[in-house]
Amino acid sequence: MMDFSSVQGKVVIVTGASRGIGRAIAECYGAQGMKVVCAARSVEQGEAVANGIREKGGDAIFIQTDCSKAAAIKELVDKTVAHYGRLDGVVSNAGIGMGGTPLHEYDVADYEKIFALNSEGVFAGMKYGAEAILKSRSKGGFLINVASVAGLVPQRGQALYSATKFGVVGMTRAAALDYAAYGITVNAICPGYTMTSIFGDAPASAMDFFASDCPAKRMGDPQECAALALFLASDLARYITGAAIPVDGALSAGHQSISSWKHPEILTDGKLNSKSTIAALMENDEAKAVVEKFLPGFAANEQAKAAYGMTFGQIGSMLGLPDAALQGLLSALDTL
Repeated sequence: MMDFSSVQGKVVIVTGASRGIGRAIAECYGAQGMKVVCAARSVEQGEAVANGIREKGGDAIFIQTDCSKAAAIKELVDKTVAHYGRLDGVVSNAGIGMGGTPLHEYDVADYEKIFALNSEGVFAGMKYGAEAILKSRSKGGFLINVASVAGLVPQRGQALYSATKFGVVGMTRAAALDYAAYGITVNAICPGYTMTSIFGDAPASAMDFFASDCPAKRMGDPQECAALALFLASDLARYITGAAIPVDGALSAGHQSISSWKHPEILTDGKLNSKSTIAALMENDEAKAVVEKFLPGFAANEQAKAAYGMTFGQIGSMLGLPDAALQGLLSALDTL
């Protein structure tokens, strides 16, 4: 079992802590014995998170903060040090999404709004956070920025959002070089499609798209980002700095293309059936005999070999078999 006792007693600021990923990180930190300063604009939601941490035996306070203003971030850091006497880490999570249109349809006001929070707010968190961590002589200082998969791979209709998140990743890596010799790690977490309130009242069809667009075929959970944030705050990750780590179900790993398994029977303990690829069936003497019974000469048909990556169910309409014969073939394969 991994030992996260090294985080106990560390003082950390989490911005955007009132909901979503920020809340999950704040609650995870509180459960592990960290002293958590929850920062957000919503007093009601922010206080609820801090109260919840305290009710479970943790140590947390809420400080109302507009994280789009650098002066407010400085005040947040100053109040944290005044209350706890030190600072060990900052998680700059507060941010907004914006997108769905081509670049020319954004207004200059849109640019100013998203950069104020997603870029300047993160810069201020790193600047004033680093200063306080250095002055605190922290032995395990850390800065964690919540970027996005959009900071690793640009997304259509997301020009401004992608620009801010690419900027966060760039600042993260540059700052890691600045502070590596001084014991402060600097990393970015890059979530993919994660189930948070950012999706609001999105229709089911939209949610289905996001899930299907992800290679993992599901949405992420904020707790998965929180687990990474805990690891990065601990002594287990002291040699990890300058990293932009995706938590995205392989969304940023590369472009998805058409692919089929030659041997999907590995998922069914090696048992062949009608859902096995033709290639796998034709490598098995018993299965090959069944195929030859219903489709004499199939194994010698060079043109048919182009479909070996598929199943007989998928190409059934192209085989020229009557429906009853096709069902007989599939049933016989299921009894192998």
